[in-house]
Amino acid sequence: MNTKTITRLLPGGSPTSGMAPLGYIDPETVSGGMATEMGHIFFTNPEGTVNAGVWECTPCTEHVVDYPYDQCCYVLEGSLTITDDDGTAQTFGPGDAFMIPRGFNGAWSMTEPYKNFFVTVEPKP
Repeated sequence: MNTKTITRLLPGGSPTSGMAPLGYIDPETVSGGMATEMGHIFFTNPEGTVNAGVWECTPCTEHVVDYPYDQCCYVLEGSLTITDDDGTAQTFGPGDAFMIPRGFNGAWSMTEPYKNFFVTVEPKP
């Protein structure tokens, strides 16, 4: 029997339980607003190094240092401006997709409620 199946990502989270609180943002790194995160992880590979899900957050600004994984995002709602430590800023809105590399340093600024699909790739333990 084949146990490999396709996983559908849903913008509302789990079809049975919706979205749940997540803790990706360290409150110590928030410089504006209050980060209230919700999401759902739809997929994790057997090694635990690849995750895919949906994530949403209230408006806030977070400064990240040494981002822990490579991440691909597809924006569903809201707007996000990412400014690297060199001052280069890029703004992403619904329909935009972007990659952020492991080790990135800079600020994520969400001026309105924000939601995305994401895939993270973590270094092997």
